[in-house]
Amino acid sequence: MKKVWGVGRIFLILLILLVADIFAIAFGGDYALYIAGGVAFLGAIIAVFSLVGLHTNIGKIISGVSKGISTAQSRALTELRLPVLITTAYGEIVWYNPQFESDVPDASLTVGKSIDKVFGNEFKDDIESHGQAEITLGNKIFTVTDSDIDGDGTHLRIYYLFDVTQLRKIAHEYERTRPVVALVAIDNLDEITKNARDSEIASFRGKVQQRIEKWFSHINGICRKLSGDRYMLVLEERGYQRLAEEGFSVLDEVRELKFGDSSATLSIGVGQGGGSMSECEEMAKQALDMALGRGGDQTVVKMPNNEYKFFGGVSGALEKHNKVRARIISNTLKSLIMQASNVILMGHRFADLDSLGSCIAMASAVSTLGRQPYIVMDKTKTMAGSLVDRADALGVQCNIVSGADVMQVIDKQTLLIICDVHRPSFLDSPEVYDHCQNVVVIDHHRKAVDFINDAVIFYHETAVSSVCEMVTEMLQYMCPKSVGPFEAEALMSGIMLDSRNFVLNTGVRTFEASAFLRNRGADPVTVKKMFAGSMETYKLRAEIVGSAELYDDDCAIAINDTVNENTRLASAQAADEMLGISGVLGSFVVCRYGSEFNISARSLGSMNVQVIMEKLGGGGHRTMAACQLRVDSFEDAVEQLKHAIDQYKKELKK
Repeated sequence: MKKVWGVGRIFLILLILLVADIFAIAFGGDYALYIAGGVAFLGAIIAVFSLVGLHTNIGKIISGVSKGISTAQSRALTELRLPVLITTAYGEIVWYNPQFESDVPDASLTVGKSIDKVFGNEFKDDIESHGQAEITLGNKIFTVTDSDIDGDGTHLRIYYLFDVTQLRKIAHEYERTRPVVALVAIDNLDEITKNARDSEIASFRGKVQQRIEKWFSHINGICRKLSGDRYMLVLEERGYQRLAEEGFSVLDEVRELKFGDSSATLSIGVGQGGGSMSECEEMAKQALDMALGRGGDQTVVKMPNNEYKFFGGVSGALEKHNKVRARIISNTLKSLIMQASNVILMGHRFADLDSLGSCIAMASAVSTLGRQPYIVMDKTKTMAGSLVDRADALGVQCNIVSGADVMQVIDKQTLLIICDVHRPSFLDSPEVYDHCQNVVVIDHHRKAVDFINDAVIFYHETAVSSVCEMVTEMLQYMCPKSVGPFEAEALMSGIMLDSRNFVLNTGVRTFEASAFLRNRGADPVTVKKMFAGSMETYKLRAEIVGSAELYDDDCAIAINDTVNENTRLASAQAADEMLGISGVLGSFVVCRYGSEFNISARSLGSMNVQVIMEKLGGGGHRTMAACQLRVDSFEDAVEQLKHAIDQYKKELKK
C-alpha cells in the first residue's frame, strides 16, 4: 500500500502559485502574465490530482481497516481500556483508539509515520525475538505485544500497549531495598596495642568505632558492635551502591589513625544479592574470610554464583607474633598423618625451592611418624633442579614421583598435603587432587577466588615470607627430630628465595625459623650455591635486562623470546634484577613456554603485582607473582599487561 500523501505537498503548490503572482505583479508585461497564468494553471491541475490522490489513498486505508476488522472488533478496540494502534503491513500507523490518544503525548502526530520512528529502532527486533518489546513514551513505560489481521486481501497488524510504569517503579524500589549485610573487622588491633594499657586500648578502639559510625551515618542502615574488634552493618542495596561508588572510603579513614608508629586497618566482607538476610550474612562471612586471606585492609563483596568484587588492598599483611595457631594446626596435622594409610605431598606447577623444599621437609616428618610419603612433581618442569641435584649428591631418597605413578596408591585414607599453592588449576597434578578425599593446604599467597574450599585444614598466612617458614614452625611442634641438615637446607633455600635473601616479607618469626634451621645443621654457603646458575642462564638474564623498557615511568617490561630449559629461571631472575633500576616499582618479564606466554612479576612492596597478575588470571604474592596467557604473540601479551597495570593504577586513585 502506498504512503499517504501529506497536505504539505498541497501547501507547496499553493506557495508556487503565490510566487508566480508576485512575479507577475512586480514585473508586469504580457510575457510575465502569460508565464504566471501558465504556472497557475499547471499548479491548479497538480493540486487537483493531489487532492484526488489524497482522498483515494485515505479511502483505501479506511476501507482496508474497515474490511480487516469487523464492526464488533472495531467497537471492542475503541472501548478497550488499553492503548491500541493499527499499522499497515509496511509498519505505517493508520489508526489508534481513544485510550492511545489519552496516554500518549502528541498521538495525532503518529498517523502516517513508521512505527519504528515512533517506538525506536530496536522495537521490531525485540518483537520478533521475544514476542514483546518495552518502550518509553513521554514519562510512561509500556510493554507492547502484537497480532495480525488478515481479511479481504488486507494485511494489518494490531499493537497492544500495557502500561507498566508503576510496576517498573515498584520493581526498581524492590531492587534498591534488597538487604545487604557487611561484617567489619579491625585487622591488627591486638598486634599494635600489644603492650598498651587497657585505657589506651579502649580509647583507640573508640576512635576506630567513631570513624566507622561516622562513615556509615549517611546510609539508611544499622551498625552494631559484635565484639571488641568486629561490627555488623545491615543496609539496603541503595546504601551499598553509595558506599561502592566512594570505594569504601572508611578503609583510608581508619588507616589514618595511628597507635604509636602503627596504623589500624580494616577488613570488610559484604554479602550482596542473597535471597534472605541469613544468606547475605553467610556470604558476608565468606567475603570477610577472603579479605583476611588476602592480607586485610580491603573490602571483599561476595555475590551469588560465587562472584567477588575487591576494593582496597593497598597495604601489606601484618605479621602476627602469636604462634598459637601454628601449634594447634601442627597437632591436628600430626593426628591426620597418623590416621592416614599414606601421605602425598604436592606443590604448584614448575615447582620452585619454596614449593619443593617444604614438601621435602614435610615428607621427612611423615616418614618419622611411620607413614609412607610421596612427593608429586614433574622433574622435567621444575625450577628447583639444584635441590634435586643436592638430594642425589647426598644419596637422599625423596621419593619424587609423577602424578600418573601415584594414582595407584590413592585410597580413602590417603592424605594429600598441598604446599605453596591453594588454587586447583595451579597444582602440579590436578588429577591427584580430584582423587583424594582428605586434603590439607599450607600456603602464604594472597587468597584467590578459586581457592580449594574442601580442605580439612586450610593453613593460610599471607604475612609470612614463605611456606618453608610456615613448615619450619609446624615441624618444631610436630616432629623436630625429622629436620636433618639436608631438610634444614631445603627449608632455608625456600625462605631465602621468597624473601630475596631476607630482604622482603621478613619478620621476627622469619629469623626465628632461620635460627632453628641453622641449629639443625643448615649451611648458608651451601644454600647460596643452590641459587647459582649456569653461564647460559647468566648470559640470557643479562640479555633480558638489557632489553627492558620503562612503561609509565615506574614499570620495567622486558621480553624473553629465547625458548630452552633456562627460560623460566632466567626470566624470574631478570625480573628480580630489574628492581635495581632507579625509579622502578614493578618489573615484568614476558616469556614463552609451549603454547602459553608467561609473565613473571616482581616488586619491592610499593606496587602490588599480585593484584595486577590476578587481572590476567594469575596470582601470587604482593612482591612476587605470575600468570599464564593464551595469546597469539608477545605484542598481545604486553598489551594485556599494560592494560592491567593501567587498571591497577586507576583503582588506586579512586
